Amino acid sequence: MNMKKLINLRSAMLTTALLIPAASFGQAEQWEYTDWDNDGNLELSSREFQTGFAETGTFDAWDRDGDAGLNEGEFATGMFADWDTDNDLEITEEEYDIGAERWYGADYNTPYTDWDADGSGNIDRTEFGAAWDNDYYTQWDADGDSLLSEDEYSTGIYNSADLDADQVITVEEEGWFEGWFDGDDVTAEIEEVGDVY
Repeated sequence: MNMKKLINLRSAMLTTALLIPAASFGQAEQWEYTDWDNDGNLELSSREFQTGFAETGTFDAWDRDGDAGLNEGEFATGMFADWDTDNDLEITEEEYDIGAERWYGADYNTPYTDWDADGSGNIDRTEFGAAWDNDYYTQWDADGDSLLSEDEYSTGIYNSADLDADQVITVEEEGWFEGWFDGDDVTAEIEEVGDVY
């Protein structure tokens, strides 16, 4: 192989390496509804969802001690990180409204001021830990062992996303994906938040 061809080959290899997505190197990837809809029918079955959700690494990020199950503290920390969309370790009223509706439903009527105990206009980690409602955690723990397995966790997430409870997530329900899989490094966010409960 002559020198010119060798240089061109090395250049092409370098260019290809630079185009490999960042997620290949352990950074987060942005996921969308259509990425998981393997059969293209605009509905996510439980199997499609659970397969896609497992690939996000969210469960592993939330499971800070790596014991293959989420305790209540890890779950609360994960919720705080999810609600804190700008990652400033405080939850504004707007973030609260979005997070509470996503997790507790449109009928959740506990006012922001009940969570913002010091009246500062932001919910910090301590306030969140004191006020968070663990109903989801308790309901999702199907075997009652005080740890959410990855299956219990992803099943609970799936049922939350399936707003009309018809056993499929339709394209009309895809709004649930907004903010969940936005390319952020979930592991780093969780570590920064630390313990809230």
